[in-house]
Amino acid sequence: MDKRERFSYEIQYTKAADKFLKTHEDVREQYEDAVKELLVGEQPEKVDVKRIKGKRNDYYRIKLGGYRVVYTVINGKIVVISTLLAESRGDVYKKMNGLK
Repeated sequence: MDKRERFSYEIQYTKAADKFLKTHEDVREQYEDAVKELLVGEQPEKVDVKRIKGKRNDYYRIKLGGYRVVYTVINGKIVVISTLLAESRGDVYKKMNGLK
């Protein structure tokens, strides 16, 4: 058994991210598939993920076509992905200033 399969993970959404993803179910599905590939997949390097630079260096973004999903990771026995924002490419970085 591969070591990558020995833990579980959970995806949590902020109200803002959930609201956006409810109206963009295709983006939600792509995002959840990307997280699964990153954590337990055979080819995690195929996911376009980058660390956010600057003050928010504990945040990451996944590129999904013209959309970006910003998240952070909380480690433990269960890896919790806290999804902070999901917006179009031009808007997501502008809205990051409002994140706590």
